[in-house]
Amino acid sequence: MAWIERYLSVVGVKVEVLREHGDKALVEELMDDFMALLASFSGRYYQLRSKRNQRRLRRRCGSAVGED
Repeated sequence: MAWIERYLSVVGVKVEVLREHGDKALVEELMDDFMALLASFSGRYYQLRSKRNQRRLRRRCGSAVGED
């Protein structure tokens, strides 16, 4: 991180660190990563499920109208 601060100071940018990397406990970081993975996978699952439901609904509506 020091090289980034040096580079940015040359171009006139001041870096302020709001939270150091070591502020979180290892378990807390692990839980944050786990929750991010869970959110990602659940979003993909619901998206797939939604597409399947949309296809099923279109088939039902088509057969109700007399279309295949």
